[in-house]
Amino acid sequence: MSRRILIFMKALFTFLIILWVFVSCDKQKQSARQLAGTWELTSYKVKNAEGLSTYDTGSGIFHFDKCSKNTLQSTFTFSATLVFPSAAQSSISQQGTYEMIEKGDYITVKQLDASGVEIGVYTYRILVLTKTDLELEYPDNLGNYITLIFSR
Repeated sequence: MSRRILIFMKALFTFLIILWVFVSCDKQKQSARQLAGTWELTSYKVKNAEGLSTYDTGSGIFHFDKCSKNTLQSTFTFSATLVFPSAAQSSISQQGTYEMIEKGDYITVKQLDASGVEIGVYTYRILVLTKTDLELEYPDNLGNYITLIFSR
């Protein structure tokens, strides 16, 4: 009787390992599919080093082209205007390539100039990604964390 249980446990363990590998690969592809398209910036949050958060509105569009079947990398365009409290208006305009990394939990964007030369690399953490909502977080050079909130 115990030998049957041991064989069953080994088979179940093997099945669960295979299932886990299959699902984790699928999550990255699913995230890439959900990310593709045009997202409209609705608001943003700035969290400073002391943990205090400030919310404000912004306007802009983040467009992700659809990834090819062979790679999780494609092109993007991003343009936005943010108004920080008690600070000047900030405009962002980027274009380049993006790649899904860390099992679909992060994207790395490579900003390119008009001639295709890389001028910056940024990593955004994906906090929320559904069919209608997207939240991306990134650190700025002052130790703040900026969360951009988008909808379709």
